[in-house]
Amino acid sequence: MKVFYCTDHDGHWPVGVASIVVAPNVETARSALSRRLTENGLDGNKPFTLTELDTSKAQILILRSGDY
Repeated sequence: MKVFYCTDHDGHWPVGVASIVVAPNVETARSALSRRLTENGLDGNKPFTLTELDTSKAQILILRSGDY
């Protein structure tokens, strides 16, 4: 499985969003996140970016720091 993150999908309020998706590939991850956004009353058809997280090395990724 692969790990993807997204910080630009639709949200309920005009503040930062962040989601993590674990899926076998980016196509499955995109479909799953789109479906989950729609289930939560958000626009799952609005374009968003999925970035694969490199799990082969230790790292820290701050998705949203509140510095807008």
